[in-house]
Amino acid sequence: MTDQIPDSAYELLIAPMRLAPAEKTGHPFDVLDPLEERVHAGRDQTGKRRGTNGLGLTGLGTSAARVAGRNRAGSGASAGLDVLWTRHRAAGSRLADHVAAVRRGAARDGGWVCDPEATLAAMSHAPAAWGERFAPWMRDCAEMVKHGRALLAEIRTIRRGGAGPAGQGQVALVPVTVGADPVGALVARARLGENAGRSTKSKLSRCSSADWAAVAAEFGLQGVAEYPNFALGSWWMGLLSDDYDDWRQDYVAILDYSFYLEYNVDTAYGDGDDRLKREILALWNMPDLPADLQARRAHVAANLAYFDTKRRDEADTSDLPTTGLTAWVYHDRDHWRDLKAVDSGIFGHYLGFVPGPAGRDDMMLTGLTNDWVDIGPDLRHQECGQSVLALTRGSLVMADLLDCYERTVWMINTQWTEEGGIRPERYAACMETLGTCLWETGNHRQDMWRYYALGYDLCRAAFERDLYLSGQLADCYGEDLTPITPPSPLRVRVPRRSLPFRVDVGGVRHSGRVDLHTAVCDAVGSGVLPMGVVEQQFIIPWLLRERRITAEAFLTHMDRTYCRHFAQIMRSGHANDFGREYGEAIAALAMEQWWHGMYFAIGAGSLIEAQPGHIAGDRSHAGEQGPRGFERMAG
Repeated sequence: MTDQIPDSAYELLIAPMRLAPAEKTGHPFDVLDPLEERVHAGRDQTGKRRGTNGLGLTGLGTSAARVAGRNRAGSGASAGLDVLWTRHRAAGSRLADHVAAVRRGAARDGGWVCDPEATLAAMSHAPAAWGERFAPWMRDCAEMVKHGRALLAEIRTIRRGGAGPAGQGQVALVPVTVGADPVGALVARARLGENAGRSTKSKLSRCSSADWAAVAAEFGLQGVAEYPNFALGSWWMGLLSDDYDDWRQDYVAILDYSFYLEYNVDTAYGDGDDRLKREILALWNMPDLPADLQARRAHVAANLAYFDTKRRDEADTSDLPTTGLTAWVYHDRDHWRDLKAVDSGIFGHYLGFVPGPAGRDDMMLTGLTNDWVDIGPDLRHQECGQSVLALTRGSLVMADLLDCYERTVWMINTQWTEEGGIRPERYAACMETLGTCLWETGNHRQDMWRYYALGYDLCRAAFERDLYLSGQLADCYGEDLTPITPPSPLRVRVPRRSLPFRVDVGGVRHSGRVDLHTAVCDAVGSGVLPMGVVEQQFIIPWLLRERRITAEAFLTHMDRTYCRHFAQIMRSGHANDFGREYGEAIAALAMEQWWHGMYFAIGAGSLIEAQPGHIAGDRSHAGEQGPRGFERMAG
């Protein structure tokens, strides 16, 4: 296994960089700080200038800092990780009463015990135990977790035993294939030590902007919602699916906290006594919970069996170095899909997905859309759930990535009708798939606009592909994950209308018109979707693609307006109570990014991060013993 780009391609890859390095990046010679440090550069929320201790905004950048922080704060979990609250919208509800009782230590026992292994076993052997109508989802959930954990076991064996690239089972660790093409040139720059070898992807951090503080106060968002990753993930995406019109949707948002346990927030950012985890489980253990919410909770509990296995394995191997040039590939399409489905951590919403293969595909898609932003960071940290590289069989050759991008869009298109509307039965899945795209732009973690600034010239290569076909996973890939073309002629015909714009970037005003989905135009016209969201998500990136602004002006603008944009997204959702007109506009806006090739540019640009690192180095770990498991725990 090699960590070198083949000599025959090397000169062809390096040559474009020698010709015009400043043309390729907005900051050709500077070493960029991690995203959350750049967007908060200057002053904190109180107006005081931040210190330069290098620990980041939270002061939790190292294990020593975490220990010092706990000593300053006293015992108990970090105040910023408080989960015992409800937003204003849920005031006076049964859920609000339950949360208040948990805070007082006086909650009634709901009779539920968190036992992921027992839940998983019950789903496998008695899927109708939660009610006959839920049995199809229970059966599929158990099978997905089973397949995901079986693949994790093989991955663990390869990591610990050093198995070679051939592999003996359903998964193998292989050296990536790099081509002598524009994507390969970005890989070559990474191998030359771009950004002094430093990643700009951030770990969990708060947002200190006054804009966000005002939005949080207006809608009663606090505690963990101080962290944009939580805020957008639970208290925006968690509400976007619009499954319920009352406190039950807030309960689903609280179930979404399970996703952040994969980040190890309960051990790396807590106090080590499982307090945060116990508080989350107490919230889930709500008395007299309706049957459908019990089913959703069971899905999440089963998913925790997968996450606990994965995070234990990662904690045990997090000291192992990576080359940044190896990828995990899989030999069975459906087993890989199930791994990606459970790895995406969206099981609180699974009951709102259609049962069967289409729903399992949708679960996978919620992660695949995110993985396009993380190709490079996932190479650095040898992420086994990186789905783009799984679909290209470890290839970074531009033609292979384009084939994968095309099929990614075809699969997302299945959530849309031929007339360009969202299929009603796929609405929740569509929201969680495309809501991820807005989460990425504001979570203060993934540096997607830096990547876009590096790869924007590649938008057209994707745009010129046929991105309007529609096909499920099995229509796009054979059983061994060989790319195929959907046999059906189904296509999405996007209804578009001209939308005028006027924006200032770097002190220069730009105006014109762009053709966008009518759902976006209608929502802007009615005031449901702020024009500022459209500008930040589409128009300003489009200006760069059209070379009407420079990459440097683009990235500087996006960094300076980052927190304001995050706050605007959050406010727009809550102000519109996450209604269908809002959700359809958000989804259509994200699809315009995909249809215009923007996510291909982001994925290619992310390869600037394909450098040596450590396994799972983009998240914090509790220590040598790893996080404790989800043993039987009652709320």
